[in-house]
Amino acid sequence: MTCKLLQNIKHGCQYTPGGIRSLFLLDIDDFVSYVFRSDGLYSEGYAEKIVALSQYTEISTVDESNFTENYDNGIYKQQLTTFVRSLDGDKLSALLTARSHKYLVTFATMQGRVFSFGSDGGASLSFNQQSGQTGDTSGYSISITKNSLLPLIEVSKDTKSFAPQWILDNGVWNDGGLWTYDGVWKTI
Repeated sequence: MTCKLLQNIKHGCQYTPGGIRSLFLLDIDDFVSYVFRSDGLYSEGYAEKIVALSQYTEISTVDESNFTENYDNGIYKQQLTTFVRSLDGDKLSALLTARSHKYLVTFATMQGRVFSFGSDGGASLSFNQQSGQTGDTSGYSISITKNSLLPLIEVSKDTKSFAPQWILDNGVWNDGGLWTYDGVWKTI
């Protein structure tokens, strides 16, 4: 049994740099589903795409941005932390609004892999503000957490564009850009 469990786990001697390159949030109400490889389920651990009803919101990352997941008593405790530089009213307003929602969290690592968590009810966002002392950094420390029944899911790099699949009454329409809330067209 042990051999069967470990057969696909290979260890290499290569250095694998940590860090998060980009971070995207999707309101959990706009998440439809993952499409798993070979019509598999969550146990597959790999999704070919994410089907969503709206656009993702990008959150800035810093070198110290990171993700951790711990499994204990049937629960995956997931946490992603990042930092947004500089304090200002517009950022605070956006964070105050964001904390009242739950999110599907999708991020790309420095290795170019894409991962997602929070599909079972959404992850919560919390933050703290810090002005820092002279010579320190000021801004917002952001923490996105989820106690989940599901593990972190790897997502195909092709999904990295994060162009939503808009669900229409007569089928599915893929779009290469997004209308932002301020009416500006963005291609991703």
